[in-house]
Amino acid sequence: MSTELAQALVGTLVLAGLYAVVGIGFVILYKATGVLNFAQGALMLLGALVFYSATQTWGLPWGVAIPVSLLALGVVGALTYVVFFRRLVGAAEFSLVIATLGLSVVLVVVALMVWGPSTKTLPQLLGRSAVLSLGPVEFSSLDLFLLGFSLLVILVLDQGMRRTRIGMQMRAVADGPLLAGLVRINVHRMSAIAWGIAALCAGGAGVMQAMRLSIDPTGIQALGLAAFPAVLLGGLDSIRGVLLGGLLLAAAQNATTFLFGGIWADVVAYAVLLVVLLVRPNGFFGSRKVVRL
Repeated sequence: MSTELAQALVGTLVLAGLYAVVGIGFVILYKATGVLNFAQGALMLLGALVFYSATQTWGLPWGVAIPVSLLALGVVGALTYVVFFRRLVGAAEFSLVIATLGLSVVLVVVALMVWGPSTKTLPQLLGRSAVLSLGPVEFSSLDLFLLGFSLLVILVLDQGMRRTRIGMQMRAVADGPLLAGLVRINVHRMSAIAWGIAALCAGGAGVMQAMRLSIDPTGIQALGLAAFPAVLLGGLDSIRGVLLGGLLLAAAQNATTFLFGGIWADVVAYAVLLVVLLVRPNGFFGSRKVVRL
């Protein structure tokens, strides 16, 4: 295996983890409220910029700045539901999608007004030289941290949705808000928590991208939205499926970049998505909906 191919493999794993983290936000919000949130890319940008301010302006150590950034994004997500989307409960799905697109525009404009449009680069927070070698494949401290961070987020949220009381209540709200209300589950509180978790995931992906490369407002938004095909590949309501979808999408993009150049990466990624959805419309792990006539 050549050095270039080995590094492409490491890059694929890291990118797959990033797609999985932001994609879990899509899944959890959809499972809990039925909303497809196309503001995830904007929330990802906001998370990266908050992390930048926490480390460069407020002087916080990066180990402290990460939970601060995640908490800030969680609060933003919960407030977004309380202030705006609570009023849209029961609205048509198309109206909700348009509302999330409008939210994305608002968040991006606010971010550009506060932080400006220029690309920002953090100083090197973790080493980029190899600390772990598996044959020709070498991992730096930064690679290991980003992989560990993404796996931790996936594990905590997957188990949380399956085993905790809040997770079970969120699933109950998703299955039937009216019935959930009848058994005294606070539907609005569960929806606010779901929005908070989705924004927290987007913020975590933004932090990963800020540590990995740089904070490019346009590029981060596009990266956040590019996670949506990974979600559809794995299944729109499957947390574990997002990991497989992210891996497939990242592998398709990096293989195309390695063989033909970066200009074809997104084209091939969406072509793979189209083929998979033609064969398995619910993705690899998505639940099938049964309609009785």
